[in-house]
Amino acid sequence: MPDELDQKSFKLTAHTNVALYKTVTGPAGVVKEETLPAPAQPGFQWSAEHVDALPAESQLPPEWVYAAGVEYFAGDLRAYLQELDTTMLDRSGQGTKAAEAARRLAAGANNKMAAVQDIRDFVAKSIRDAGPSFIDLPLTELSAADTTLADGYGHAADRAILLHAMLRAAGFKPEFVLASGLPPIAGITNLASAFPLPHYFTAPLVRVDVNGTICYLNDTDQYARLGSTPHDGQLSVVLGSQAREVVRAASDCSQKTETVYTMSFDDNGKMQLGVTKRFYGPDYNQRNRYFSELPPEEKKRYYQEVVSGISQGARPLSDLLTKFDDYPGMEKFSVEINNYAVADGKYLYFDLPFTPSLFPPGPDERTLPLFISSQSDTRVRTEIELPPGFRRLVMAPKLQTLEGPGGKAQITTRTSEGKCIIAHDLEITPAIVQPKDYVSMLNTEAALGQKASRLFLLEKDVAP
Repeated sequence: MPDELDQKSFKLTAHTNVALYKTVTGPAGVVKEETLPAPAQPGFQWSAEHVDALPAESQLPPEWVYAAGVEYFAGDLRAYLQELDTTMLDRSGQGTKAAEAARRLAAGANNKMAAVQDIRDFVAKSIRDAGPSFIDLPLTELSAADTTLADGYGHAADRAILLHAMLRAAGFKPEFVLASGLPPIAGITNLASAFPLPHYFTAPLVRVDVNGTICYLNDTDQYARLGSTPHDGQLSVVLGSQAREVVRAASDCSQKTETVYTMSFDDNGKMQLGVTKRFYGPDYNQRNRYFSELPPEEKKRYYQEVVSGISQGARPLSDLLTKFDDYPGMEKFSVEINNYAVADGKYLYFDLPFTPSLFPPGPDERTLPLFISSQSDTRVRTEIELPPGFRRLVMAPKLQTLEGPGGKAQITTRTSEGKCIIAHDLEITPAIVQPKDYVSMLNTEAALGQKASRLFLLEKDVAP
């Protein structure tokens, strides 16, 4: 526990036919282990005294990475996974009504990909996610596909069973996959590959191959691009083969955002700014759901907040355009800002309309590791049309690459006649950032957001 501990002991025994797996975590010497002597049942006893409290910090990795404690598992994990797979397949086979619904949906689809999407959307709209997790209940409580269809609700495993039954009836060969929130990085795989962790693999997905494209279902809804998954890059177990694999989204369905700014000025510093954003993967899912369910009045308020977030003096020049019936999703608008650029004699200077950032702001130091669990890409392209009277570029963000724990930023600048184009490629990668490396991460973020990396200085053209 994170609280201060005066004294605690814990004893675990088991029958000789029950396998015991255990590992002691945290700083050496905090938890003391003792093997119970014969003729008692096989087992262990652990104890700890005078353990200091842990600070309350956010974004922490699994406890075994940093906390003093004991992880244990009693039993045969392979037998459990096999029983789970057998039970889910049995419940999937009890789906006469589900199969009829699936064949109707598939008959109305133009192709196989459309059939899979129609089945996914049907389950997302018709079956409410409710109830405790399947790991909190006996496996005998898993519902048949027809039961979940008739009830209109079920937990994640019940929904997975229904999806499996419908896909199989539509002519596909679906598989059950247990996904986790654990990325395949050092500090995670060293324990996950050698120690049973069923309480981390609790997201039952259904995997299906559609003309060579692997799609994961049961963790997205009707607003998501088929082929995307929020478990992209996370460890998983294929129930049928018990193989350890990493979940991968389909091509062009990973988490990514692309933004294009177009800036043009007059000689007095007035700027017209166009903003176009494109969303991929889970970002597309989130924004599509948000705008699809947003009332018109709330959309107007959202646009007002976006405009004022660029500058207090910004005025919209266009309506907010959102287009999510195609992929990627798009959000587009334009604004005008007086005196955005400052004229000072023969010079004109201004900043980028955004502050590049890899990591959200946090405290100046940490005691515990910081956990970055997933990968994301952000690409920003800024196209600047230089004012007619100020075509000499004196200062601009430098070409550079900044790299630190958990992230990398690459800045490139290109100039042509009357135009400057700057690109920011920001990549976040899964990592466990130790406290000693946390300062390096902060330094990378500070260097990326400092004033010099955003400033443009132009000089007035001098007549020959």
